[in-house]
Amino acid sequence: MPFVAGCPEEPEPNPTPQEELEAPPAGEGFQFGTGEQPVKAGDEVQNCYFFKVSDLLEKGGLDPTKPLNLNHVQVFQTDGSHHMNIFRVRTVGEGEDALIPEQGPYKNVNGQGPCFKSPNWADWPLVANTQIDGTLDWQFPEGVANVLQPDEWIMLQSHYVNATTQDTPDGAGEVIINFWHLPDDKVEHEMGTLFATKQTIRVCQSNPEPEFSGGCQFKNPEPVTVVAANGHFHSRGKKFEMYNWDGQSPDKPASSEMFYESSAWDEPEMAIDNKLSTIPANGGVFYTCDFQWTQPEEAVGCEGLNAFDQTKYMTPEDQLDCCYTFGPIVEKNEHCNIFVYYYPKSDDISCN
Repeated sequence: MPFVAGCPEEPEPNPTPQEELEAPPAGEGFQFGTGEQPVKAGDEVQNCYFFKVSDLLEKGGLDPTKPLNLNHVQVFQTDGSHHMNIFRVRTVGEGEDALIPEQGPYKNVNGQGPCFKSPNWADWPLVANTQIDGTLDWQFPEGVANVLQPDEWIMLQSHYVNATTQDTPDGAGEVIINFWHLPDDKVEHEMGTLFATKQTIRVCQSNPEPEFSGGCQFKNPEPVTVVAANGHFHSRGKKFEMYNWDGQSPDKPASSEMFYESSAWDEPEMAIDNKLSTIPANGGVFYTCDFQWTQPEEAVGCEGLNAFDQTKYMTPEDQLDCCYTFGPIVEKNEHCNIFVYYYPKSDDISCN
C-alpha cells in the first residue's frame, strides 16, 4: 500500500514538533544549523551554509580523520520553512554566481544570488531534506549508513517564505540539525540518494491542468530497497506520485506499482519505511506531477510570469501564456522534484 500524504485520516509519521533539539552526546554525533535568519514581510529568503565534515566530526568528539557513517537524522525548523536540503559538494563553479564553500554562507533574497541558482548544485548528491515545520526524526534501517568522507564539504540550504502563499509568523527562521554516527563495525549497507527535477514544466492559462512525468533508472545488477521518499512542488501542484518502474517503458506504471502519493504542497511529509518499495535490478522510479493553473497574485500578474518566461527561457512573445515555469520563487515558479533514499548505493543513475 503506498504512502499517502495530505490525507487527514493517515497517521503522522514524525514525532510532535518540539521547541528544542538536544545535541547528541559526545562521540555519537554532532549538531549544526543556520542560526536565526531574518525574513522580512514580502520576502523569500534562500540561504546556503557550508560545513566541512571533519570540522563537524571534531565538534562532536569523533575522529576527524575517519568517515561519518550517518544513520540517524534529526531536523528542527521554525514555522515558515519552504524547504531544507543538505547536499554533498562536488563540482564548484567560478565567478560571482558560483557557490564556493570557503566563501559561504550565501544569504540571498527574492531569487537573486548564487543560492537561488540550481545549476550550482546540479551534480551535488543529496544527503537529507525536509519540507515540514517542526521536527523530523528519522532513524535509518539497521546497518544502513550514508557514508561521508572527512574531507568533504556539505551544504545546508534553507528556504523561508514570508509572502502570500506562505508566511513566516515570527519574521525569522532557524534550522537545527543532528547527525548521528554509526560505528564502522555496524555498517552493512551504504545508502544512496536520488534528487531529480523536471525542468520542462509549464503550467499555462490555456492548458490549466497539465501532468508531467519523469523517470530515473538505477543501473544496478541487484534490487534496490527504497526506505524514504518525498516530492516537492509549489501551490499549483495538486498530486505527486512515485512508482516502481522497469527502467524502460515510457508509460506510467500500473497503480499497483505506486509507493508514494501526496496532495500537500506546503508541508508534504516524508514517506519513511524500512521497505517502502523494492526496485528490481536495473529498474527505477517513475514520477508524475499534476498541476492546476491559478490566476497569479496581483503583485506578480501575468506580466510578471511572462517576463520571467521570456528572460529565463527565451520564449517568443507570441507563445507567452501566463505560464508558471521551473524556478525557485514560490509566488511565480513551479517545481516537480523527487527525493529518494535507498540501498545499496548505485553510482550509475540516469534520469529523463
